[in-house]
Amino acid sequence: MAFLEQFGVPSFVACLTASDQYLKERHCKKAEIEEFPEDALEGFKEQGEAAAAAKEALTAAYAQFPDRCNVFQVDTGASLETTTTRILSSFAPKVILVNHEKRLAIDTPCANLAIKYNMIYISAYQVIAQHVKNNTSWGKQLMTTKRAKALKLSSAEEDQFQEGEFSPALYDQKVVIDLIRNTI
Repeated sequence: MAFLEQFGVPSFVACLTASDQYLKERHCKKAEIEEFPEDALEGFKEQGEAAAAAKEALTAAYAQFPDRCNVFQVDTGASLETTTTRILSSFAPKVILVNHEKRLAIDTPCANLAIKYNMIYISAYQVIAQHVKNNTSWGKQLMTTKRAKALKLSSAEEDQFQEGEFSPALYDQKVVIDLIRNTI
């Protein structure tokens, strides 16, 4: 802990665990032996207790910073593919914002990426348009923050989906972010 304190609060603490039985099997497979040796049992228990104490110390130290440090646990007692997927999903971005020119057809590629990587694709202007047109409480809140100056699109194309009218850039960003969070 003294070593880590010089760097400040980390963004995350990953606690990787596995059952004792699984660790013994893993050791036997690595050492190419049939049965876990009795003489190694004491050292095995000591390592397990030290790891549990370290985990407890880290968890307790960073539990006081729930907004700054994400403490998560992953059981590694599964296949390599399952463990890798669990770890990667903990680090995967939760929200990706895509800003683009109107003339770029971005909806289909983003939707395809969302399908491929198991994400949700939300078009912010479509969510805003839906709430404003339906006069929901979110729509009313958005309209009170809308800028009077119109968004000038650089594209010569017709704005058939009214992206210029419902662009997130025209509204208070905090309200737009809260709306998107609420939608997710």
